[in-house]
Parts: sequence; C-alpha cells; structure tokens
Amino acid sequence: MESVLTSILLISGRPTQPFTGVPTAVMVIFMIVAVVLIVLGVVLVKKRAYWLQHSQTTFGEVVEVSKRYERSDKLGQAPIYFPVVSFTVNGRTFKIEADTGMPKITSVGEKMEVRFNPENPYDSTIGSSNVPGTKPSLFFVLGILLLVVSIVLTAHTQVALALK
Repeated sequence: MESVLTSILLISGRPTQPFTGVPTAVMVIFMIVAVVLIVLGVVLVKKRAYWLQHSQTTFGEVVEVSKRYERSDKLGQAPIYFPVVSFTVNGRTFKIEADTGMPKITSVGEKMEVRFNPENPYDSTIGSSNVPGTKPSLFFVLGILLLVVSIVLTAHTQVALALK
C-alpha cells in the first residue's frame, strides 16, 4: 500500500521526503555556467574596446528612412525611424541601417557620423561611440545572478545538512 501511495505522490508532484537541499553537482554546474557567462562578458568588453581603438569615423549621408511601429502600438501613433546611411571608404560606397530606432524623423540628405572597421567597412555602426555586436551587460547580469543563486542555494543546503 505504501508503494502505491508513493507512486501517486510522485505522479502528483508532491514530495515524498523532506527537502534536503540541491545536489552539490547541480550547484557546481550552475557555478561553472555563471563563471563562463562572466568570462564571456569580459571577453566581449575587451573585444568592443579593441574595435573602438582600431576603428575610424567618417560622415555619411542619410539616403533612406525606414519607418516602423512597435507591436504594442496598435494605433500607429508612435513610429520609430531607422535611417539608412551611405558612406564612402577608399572610393567604395557602403550602406548601413541603424540598429536602434530614433523617435524623431531624420531627413534624407542629413549627415550622420559612422564608425567603421577600416579592414572591413561592412563592420560599421552609426554614431561615434556605438559598437556593433552583442552588449556584454546581458552576460554579466545573467552570470552574476546565476552565481549568487548558486551560492545561496549551496549555503542553504549546507545549513540543512548541518541541522540533521
């Protein structure tokens, strides 16, 4: 009869024994993933700094303005504008569209600053301080959050084991 009751409790998701903490192996894996995320964030910061040091700036001309709306803007009252900027490097013309929208309209023909990689001008961004690619802050936040959670759960497990 007890095995039937245990099976029912397992199926229903109810615990059959008191909570003894999270297994140490799981916490070690969490800590490793957290450290990897933080290290990846540091690598991205260094890569972005290197790109800023070795890139150049020029001025380009807005050749087109793309108008878009957020999904939540059902009435279409707050458009976002994405300028397409054309710039020339070593006699070749390149075009780039803004990664982020602007709330005010940019007119065609307006001059905008463009930062580009001289070895590969396709690797470019609009603005003097912008860097293309993933922002490292996401990796730092996730890594630190996961590290804190794993430390707290490990400490909680150690306290639960000490009280036994």
